[in-house]
Amino acid sequence: MIKKTKKIDTALIGCGYWGTNIARTLVNLKKKSFFVFDENHSNSKILESRFPKNIIIEKKINNIFKNENIKNIILATPPIKNFALIKKAIKCKKNLFVEKPGLKNFSDINKISTTKNSKTLMFGYIYIYNNYINYIKKFIENKKNGKILYIKFQRQNLGPIRNDVSVSYDLSSHDLSILFYFLNKLPKKIKENSYPILKKNLPDISNLSSRIKNIYIDINNSWLNPDKVRRITIITSTKMLLFDEMKDKEKIKIYNKYAKYPKMSYFDSKFFNTKAKIYHGKNYSPVVKSNDPLKDELRHFFKCVKTKKNPITDINFAKKILKTLKKIN
Repeated sequence: MIKKTKKIDTALIGCGYWGTNIARTLVNLKKKSFFVFDENHSNSKILESRFPKNIIIEKKINNIFKNENIKNIILATPPIKNFALIKKAIKCKKNLFVEKPGLKNFSDINKISTTKNSKTLMFGYIYIYNNYINYIKKFIENKKNGKILYIKFQRQNLGPIRNDVSVSYDLSSHDLSILFYFLNKLPKKIKENSYPILKKNLPDISNLSSRIKNIYIDINNSWLNPDKVRRITIITSTKMLLFDEMKDKEKIKIYNKYAKYPKMSYFDSKFFNTKAKIYHGKNYSPVVKSNDPLKDELRHFFKCVKTKKNPITDINFAKKILKTLKKIN
């Protein structure tokens, strides 16, 4: 079957694990055909075998940049390679979607942000487009739920193990993007305890602790864990929230319970109690409609291309995350 290529406006560069997810999502978004390129040609062939009606393999990456019919480029490539690719795409006036964290060096994103570009430039922080994360954001912003005291992120799994960046750089970028989305702020200082298990100077397990005003924050990441864990715990002055992404049902649980030390003035001189009071109330799981975050994220990208509006996760959003990651590494 010979595919017509004149009207194909999108190309995917990078056909690995995440590139495959993006390709599947493009098919679900009714992209009838799109180009793909990978330095490892066998990756492109595998992807073509999965979506034979949709994929056209391009063997030379420069042909993608030179093709005037291709208006949109999606990068699912390692951060260390992205700077040159982004510069080339901007020069060729392409709309660009870059998978998080986008770049390895903060200095590189500064160079890009000063480049004049009227085209769409979006970074793929997928959790910002997750309905459960959006619900939690509303929970945090609702003053009736009490003052936020503590937020804990846990992101653990067995792989995929990266060879170019540490686990904290790779995985905590997700959690930092969520934190920034929740509070519109990021910590000025971060304390890290990390452990290089598999190879020297490249941590596989990381524990980050920080603080934003009076809110304490912990971020725990590992790609050497026997099971998959993705949890967010939020403690307020009156409630507790637990988000367990791995659960099939009731992913969010809200506990109307909290601990508080009693004022000593409540007790006479004959009685003294150092134990905290535990208040219990009704617990519940809110009804949240599940969505496909990657699908909604890419839909947002194409909508911004069409309307020429600035993406939620634009270069300024990515810049703040990279600046914070710089404090870790």
